[in-house]
Amino acid sequence: MVHRAVGVDAAKKMKGRKHHGVVDTLGLMMAVVITAASVTEREGGKQVLQKLHQMGAAMARIDLVWVDGGYSGFKFIQ
Repeated sequence: MVHRAVGVDAAKKMKGRKHHGVVDTLGLMMAVVITAASVTEREGGKQVLQKLHQMGAAMARIDLVWVDGGYSGFKFIQ
């Protein structure tokens, strides 16, 4: 899902969009979500993981997720 909204991330001083992606151990793209820059990494990460979850049985074997520090926090871990 591509958002037409363009936002501003004040912390990174950037305007535009952010790409949140999930790749496998070979680097092959599994899911991607594009959000406005004003959407936090934590919220974008939730959206891309929800998209991955909606893919169903094809993604049922995922048991480890590595993320950048921007995706940290108790609410993201839940």
